Amino acid sequence: MPENSPNQPMVSIVVPVYKAERFLDECIRSIVGQTYSNLEIILVDDASPDQCPRICDEWAERDERVSVIHLDNGKGASGARNVGLDHCTGDYVMFVDSDDLLKTDAVRYSVKQVLVGDYDLVIFGKHYIDEYGNVSRTNVIDHDMAAIADESDYYTTLSYLLRADYLNPPWGKLFAHRLVEHVRFDAAMCYEEDLVFVLAALEAEPNVFTSSKALYEYRHLESGMASVFKREKSLNVVQANHKKIQFFADYMNDKGVCENVSFHIANDIGWVIPMIKGGKEISASQKADYVMEMTGDSQLRPCMMKALNHSWMTRLQKILITLNWKWLWEIYLR
Repeated sequence: MPENSPNQPMVSIVVPVYKAERFLDECIRSIVGQTYSNLEIILVDDASPDQCPRICDEWAERDERVSVIHLDNGKGASGARNVGLDHCTGDYVMFVDSDDLLKTDAVRYSVKQVLVGDYDLVIFGKHYIDEYGNVSRTNVIDHDMAAIADESDYYTTLSYLLRADYLNPPWGKLFAHRLVEHVRFDAAMCYEEDLVFVLAALEAEPNVFTSSKALYEYRHLESGMASVFKREKSLNVVQANHKKIQFFADYMNDKGVCENVSFHIANDIGWVIPMIKGGKEISASQKADYVMEMTGDSQLRPCMMKALNHSWMTRLQKILITLNWKWLWEIYLR
């Protein structure tokens, strides 16, 4: 049963909504059905052309905790989240995407951790589910972890969470409102804007509790949109990875921090190269230029080379990155 103590902190949950009519009702049900009831649920309709606006309005009529903001012009997920943040009044903030699900006790569990342990940020694991709700894989750490700001291993722990893919999405987290009150998503970015947002929130050096529980269900749909090449992606990779290096700059002499950050940078670049290779209506020469913006960057290359042998890139990609000759890239990227 939901807890109803008036002394409980309010949690604002921001849901950017766009073209999710098939899954939206289930998503909202997973939020309103939380065992923790003191919620402010903000649905941001990003000018969705389907039945999402109607579904949002119906839920607002059904549950007084639900409010809807209809945008006249689409702002994208980042812009919609920013609008939601502008309207948050809760003590804590969560994000949920409109085709994803929250486990029933996700909010209650997270609030309990911040109250008992005096944490400012709670991060939990996730299940990857398909369109039918079947779990395809799970991303969790082996055991609960805490990163305490005044302890010597604070940045080592954060770098491990970066490597474990726990920092990247804004969902799967409970933020103290003060952490994100003046932080916004960069709506101009189309790749890794989520991680840049989280790193900005972490600049306040909050105490972080990281759970080994998977309390978020991320619906991984094979739409292909995530792997579509956009010119901005290679630029965003450079921009985001500069942010990583900047965030951990004072601690890169620590072996653990350096290894974890370098590993994440190498795999990040390795993830984007196939997208560039699959790009349509651009020449092999242009593709090579885009790849070499990343592989030749003066800040990123030293980190990338340290972790190259341990990354999941193919042997051929590792050779190409090591040599980094444009004519070889052109042959590979045709």
